Amino acid sequence: MENDIFKALLDLISLVNRPDRDKKMIANAGVNLEPAAFVVFGGIAHLQPTSVGDLAAMMGKNYSSVSRQIDKLEAAGLIHTYASSADSRIRISELTPYGEEVRAKIGHTRERIMREALSDWPLEDKQDLLHKLRRLFDSMSKIE
Repeated sequence: MENDIFKALLDLISLVNRPDRDKKMIANAGVNLEPAAFVVFGGIAHLQPTSVGDLAAMMGKNYSSVSRQIDKLEAAGLIHTYASSADSRIRISELTPYGEEVRAKIGHTRERIMREALSDWPLEDKQDLLHKLRRLFDSMSKIE
């Protein structure tokens, strides 16, 4: 049973992480982002404020490739970076007001897609899914 649950999670993660789906999301949201930058942007939006190292670890990417995408996002005015007050060698990233606007557009698009995907699910099933996903996250977070 546990292996089947893990396989279902991998299926879902693989579907969500497909670059072609990211391209569609970007186009549907009406934003101008490269797919690689889109993934990093989403990570920053989720974790902010966040360091390059924490973001790279969460995404399973190397530090330098994440850092390059952060430079692109900063040049586009979507994020700003600054040195950590705890350690000036650590670079922290956060969304700018423009980045928050872009995040809102993407969020609305993502919500519409999820609403469509779950359109035939009763509210109780959606609530149950959310509860069980959170519970699974909590359970897996406790394992080292």
